[in-house]
Amino acid sequence: MTSLNDEMADAQSQVAEVRDHLRQEIPELFEFDVIVGGIEYNANNNTVTITVEPSADAREQLSDRFGGVKVKIEDELTFQFQLTSTERIE
Repeated sequence: MTSLNDEMADAQSQVAEVRDHLRQEIPELFEFDVIVGGIEYNANNNTVTITVEPSADAREQLSDRFGGVKVKIEDELTFQFQLTSTERIE
């Protein structure tokens, strides 16, 4: 039988693994360099919120991509993912 402390340590380890995975995978969704900022999990509604900020090179990359237009970047992007499970709890 595991203790509550052991279960919490396991859960924290799993959350850390998911955060590391997201920090690696999310930037690949963009055609310009981004930095993954905050990653927050909300257990009440089973969602993950991720903040993404364009890197210092993003403005130049986007300008080149669109033929030299002036690009203005002011803020960050925030994504919220609703987690679903096909696992049945009985």
